Amino acid sequence: MSAFALLDTLIPGDADFPAGGRIATALAAHDRFGPQLAAILDLLPPNFRDADPDTRFATLTALESAHPEAFGALIVAAYSLYYTDPAVIRVIGRLTGHSAAPPQPQGHALPPFDPAMVAIPAARPPLYRPTPKANP
Repeated sequence: MSAFALLDTLIPGDADFPAGGRIATALAAHDRFGPQLAAILDLLPPNFRDADPDTRFATLTALESAHPEAFGALIVAAYSLYYTDPAVIRVIGRLTGHSAAPPQPQGHALPPFDPAMVAIPAARPPLYRPTPKANP
């Protein structure tokens, strides 16, 4: 499948990060991002998958120049799925020491709240007029 070769060329990976081909199946099946991938795949030459890395890179560079909007949409799609992939999140956490996981549903640990921080504004009277109560 050319999608693996395409994504491996866009995001080649290294000793720490996996190559982008790992998201090819998820990207192709994605409701929002799948069409971006399909649009670029339709523009690739039939021998793209078997070409050497330099030829693939040159092909994608030319494609980006010829179809900037479609190519840009693919980049957004690929990066959106790649950087939310659990393996990539683990690598980022390991290399930076910071969690790259989204804050929900797990959330981030916060220090206990100190109500003294809002004691002065909490003691002020309301700055609005009460509305009349509605009769049910």
